Amino acid sequence: MVMKTGKIRIAAWLTACFLLLCCAAGAEATLKETTRGGKVVRLEWQDENGAMTTGPEGYAYATRNYSGTTITEKYFTAAGQPAAATGGYYGRMLTYGNRHRLEEIVYLNENGQKANCAAGYARLKIAYNSNGGVTALGYYGENGGLVMVPSLGYAALKSEYRGKILTKTTWLDEKKNPVDTSLGYAVLIQTVNKNNKLTGIRFEHADGSAAVCPEGWASCKRELDKNGREFSVKYYDLSGKMIRLNSGYAYEEKTWDGDRTCTIARFDESGNPVPAGNGYTLLKQEFSKGLLIRETCLDANGKTVEDLTGTAIRTYTWDEDGRLSQVRYADAQSVPALNSEGCAGYSEMVDGDGFRIARTYLGTDGKPVNTAGGYSEIRYLYNENGQLRGTEYYDVNGVLVKAE
Repeated sequence: MVMKTGKIRIAAWLTACFLLLCCAAGAEATLKETTRGGKVVRLEWQDENGAMTTGPEGYAYATRNYSGTTITEKYFTAAGQPAAATGGYYGRMLTYGNRHRLEEIVYLNENGQKANCAAGYARLKIAYNSNGGVTALGYYGENGGLVMVPSLGYAALKSEYRGKILTKTTWLDEKKNPVDTSLGYAVLIQTVNKNNKLTGIRFEHADGSAAVCPEGWASCKRELDKNGREFSVKYYDLSGKMIRLNSGYAYEEKTWDGDRTCTIARFDESGNPVPAGNGYTLLKQEFSKGLLIRETCLDANGKTVEDLTGTAIRTYTWDEDGRLSQVRYADAQSVPALNSEGCAGYSEMVDGDGFRIARTYLGTDGKPVNTAGGYSEIRYLYNENGQLRGTEYYDVNGVLVKAE
C-alpha cells in the first residue's frame, strides 16, 4: 500500500478532542453547552442527575471568550478554582485565520499567563497555502524560541507543494536544521509528473543520506498509464533493490476496465504471483468520483470467493466531504454477512479534517452489535500532538468494557 501523505493534519486533534468530549463520557457524564449570540460561551460536565461533575479532560466547566479571531478558553473545578486539563494547561488561546483555519494555539497557566503544556511547548504556530495545505509549523517555548518536542523528535517542519500535491516535507530542530524524527527520517520527498500525478516517494536522513520508513522500504515508484491511472507500484530498499513488504509482496499491478474498475494482482521481488491475502488471490476495486466504493475478493480465475474472515465483498460509503463514514461486509452472493470478528461492518465518526475519533461495529441489520471481543464501539483519545494516547471500548449499552 502506498503511504498516504496527503494533507498534514496538524489541527485535527483540536476538533477531535471536543467531538470526543461529547460522546466519551457514556452514562457517567454529559456535556452541556451554553450559547450567547450564537457562540458557545460555557461548557459544563454534568452527571446523570444534572449536577456538575469533573469531566474526562480533568475539569468541570470551561469558559470561552471571543476577541476578533481569537477564542480564549479557561478551565475550572466545580468549586470555580482553576483546573488543569489532561494536557497540563489551565487554558488556551486559539487564533483562526482565512477560512477559519487554526493558525495559533497559546497555552495558559492557572494565572492566565503563557506557559508550557505537558508536551513541552507553550505555543504552536501553523501556516497554510491557498489550498489549505500546511506549509510551516513550529512549537515554541515560554521564551518565544523554537523547542524540541520529545514525543515527536522535532521542533518545526516546512512543506512544499506543486499545486495541491505535497512534494517535500522537512522536519527541523530548534535551530531550524533538518533532524531525524521518531519516524526514522528527516525528509519526505514525493515526485510528481507534469500533470501533478504522484510518481514516487523516498526518504532522507538529516545528513541527506537515504532513509527507510517504518514500513521497511526506502522508496516506491508508481507507473501511470496515458490516462494518469496507476498500473504498477514497486517498493525498494536502500540499495535500490526491490523489497518484499511484511504483507508478502514487492509490487502490485492493476488492470483497468474503464476508469472506474480495476483488478489488483501482487507479486514478489522475482515476479512470482503472491496471494492478495486472507485466502483470496485477486482484488477487484470499483470507484465513483475517485472514491473506492466496493472491493471484491477473487480467485485466480476471477470468481468471487470468501476470504478467511468469511466475507467476500466490502462496500464503502463516504460523506459529502469525501470522508469514509461506513464499511459493510457481504458474502459471495452479496448478502450481508458477519465476519470472523462477529460484525457485518462498521461506521466511523470523524472530525472536519477526517480525523477518526470513534468506530461503531454493525450487525447484518445495520444496527450496533457486540463483536467477539464483547464491545460495540471504540473511542480514540489523542494527546496534545494529535498522537493516539489511548482507546476505550464500550458495549452496545454504553458500558465501558476496557481501556488501553
